[in-house]
Amino acid sequence: MKDYCIANTTKAEREKLVANAEAINSLGAEPLTKENQALLQMYVNGEIELDDLQRKIIDKYSK
Repeated sequence: MKDYCIANTTKAEREKLVANAEAINSLGAEPLTKENQALLQMYVNGEIELDDLQRKIIDKYSK
C-alpha cells in the first residue's frame, strides 16, 4: 500500500483511486454507507492512511 500512502499521492490521485473503487463497488456490491463514504473522504483529504481506512471498515463488519 506504500504506493497509495498520503505522502506518495496527491489529492487528485487519491480522488481518482476512490472514484475507481466506487465504480467497481457499484457493479454489484451493496451501496457504500455514509460512514464508509466519510472514511473514503478522509483518505482523499489526507487525514487517514489507506491501511487505517481498510482496518476501520473491516473491523466495522467483523463485529
